[in-house]
Amino acid sequence: MHLLRRSNSCITSHVVFALEYRSIKSFAAPSLVLICAKSRTGTKFGLSVSAKLGNAVTRNRTKRIMRAGITPLMPYLKKDMAYMFIARRELIGKKSCFCNEVMKALLLKAGCIDEESC
Repeated sequence: MHLLRRSNSCITSHVVFALEYRSIKSFAAPSLVLICAKSRTGTKFGLSVSAKLGNAVTRNRTKRIMRAGITPLMPYLKKDMAYMFIARRELIGKKSCFCNEVMKALLLKAGCIDEESC
């Protein structure tokens, strides 16, 4: 079963994210940006890949890599938070293990996971 299906746990628009969550913090790496905020409706995720990064095939592959990168980290995340990962050009063509390491580093920097737990 895939853990990140489009449902109530997915953020579908950056505008919705910005309007619903007032205290937003962002953390950046060369290949990804993490935006996180407290959520009133449980843990939510959003993955964003801009059209500037390539054609539809490239964007969809990048989203698949991002989904594969976040899935092993999901059990260790803080509850009742909203997370939005925004891809940068450097992520294109990378493997999911690279994406996982970058996401883990960003989540550690944000204080959303403990270093001992994962």
